Amino acid sequence: MLLNIALHGLEEAAGVRYQITGRDAGTLKGGSPALTRYADDLVVCCHSRQQAEQVKARLAEWLEPRGLAFNEAKTRIVPLSEGFDFLGFNLRRYPNGKLLIKPGATAIKRLRKRLAGEFRALRGANAEAVLAAIVPITRGWSAYYKAAVSSRVFHGLDDYLWKLTYKWACWTHPNKPKRWVTGRYYRRFSKFRTDRWVFGNPDTGAFLPKLSWTPHRAAHPGQGRRVPGRPVPGRILGTPPPEGETPARPSRRAPAIQAGRAVRRVRGEPAHRGPATPVPRGLGTLVPAGRQDGDHGGLPGRPRPASRRERYPDPPHTRHLPPSAAFAAAGR
Repeated sequence: MLLNIALHGLEEAAGVRYQITGRDAGTLKGGSPALTRYADDLVVCCHSRQQAEQVKARLAEWLEPRGLAFNEAKTRIVPLSEGFDFLGFNLRRYPNGKLLIKPGATAIKRLRKRLAGEFRALRGANAEAVLAAIVPITRGWSAYYKAAVSSRVFHGLDDYLWKLTYKWACWTHPNKPKRWVTGRYYRRFSKFRTDRWVFGNPDTGAFLPKLSWTPHRAAHPGQGRRVPGRPVPGRILGTPPPEGETPARPSRRAPAIQAGRAVRRVRGEPAHRGPATPVPRGLGTLVPAGRQDGDHGGLPGRPRPASRRERYPDPPHTRHLPPSAAFAAAGR
């Protein structure tokens, strides 16, 4: 709270300018730097090295009256192709043009060191104590980095955790063969996973979830921004777009609502994607329900001859309507 009060106005000092009117209100103006701050950590993305040096000089001048200054050991100007670390993440633009956000190497080393220390301190404890100490660490770390490109890192940490747990189990049972140790602590604990090399407590059924099991979705730059031609949230599909905007094209795999018309398939009835076909005048029999000879999805079919009606009378729930009433009922 105090830092937010003390550093209020930092963006204006850095020269950040936003659009205040029009459709792009709230976005950065062309040529403006972008500043991101969390507590006392900040990063400024500039268009050139010269602009970055100017922003740094302006911020240093703005911080001096407040008794603050940059930590020169941690402050540096680097190109985006080289990458930088911020809040435990590594941001870098690769040669193929993609900007990827991954867990930082320093954060991974810090986690590995912490896990090794925890297992070293848990020697002599039972499996339940190991799970109580390790599970909160791995779950918190995976929840923090699940929004980044972290699949490969998670699999590497799972391998490292397996080695730590196996080493702990062998130290706990030095007189038991390796096959007994693996059969005791490793099995398929989760009924939703086929992996049988999961560490856990066979007495209680508690186990150590793998980091690679964490459902994560990498966030890409520009995600969440409105793209021309994409439907605006809240607008009903099928309504004409405003003037000057590209109409949205419905997807082939969209849900059952497309172009503002609901399509529902009922057993015994074909799904109609448009208005019902007008029934020619002269049909006097309407079958409203059931599946019978001549039933065409709830619409009247061919009129049966009089001789066939006498031989096979209509069921009790069949109604006979005059031609005008049958056409009006079918056209609704």
